[in-house]
Amino acid sequence: MERLKITINSDVKYIKILREAMKYFLKFNDYEDEEQIFFMELALNEAVANVIEHTYNYDNTKTVDIIFEIENKNFKVYIRDYGEKINLEEVKSRDLDDIKEHGLGVHIISQVFDHMMWKDINEEGNLLILEKSLGD
Repeated sequence: MERLKITINSDVKYIKILREAMKYFLKFNDYEDEEQIFFMELALNEAVANVIEHTYNYDNTKTVDIIFEIENKNFKVYIRDYGEKINLEEVKSRDLDDIKEHGLGVHIISQVFDHMMWKDINEEGNLLILEKSLGD
């Protein structure tokens, strides 16, 4: 298993670093599908931006832990925050026919990754796990 952990302050300026780190992590582990990497970067961007905006209300003194993991062509992204527990019933994509500037993050993430799940943790915060098969 290959694993990389990064902790950032909850500031959107650090999302670009996460995107680059994920791209190189995948490439270093022999995954070269540029189009899929781009879409995974976009989904990661949306997921972390949602934490920064909705969980932390742009409080850049908080932190977000991100882990990239590959095992047997299975790629996982763990996104851990330390904010208030989210209400899973409120986490959903808006209607695609409702044209707005925002609100498609959950839709993008669920289209790019095979699985998107929140793990119930007994501590403060939330843990989102994104999973994608990198198989042929």
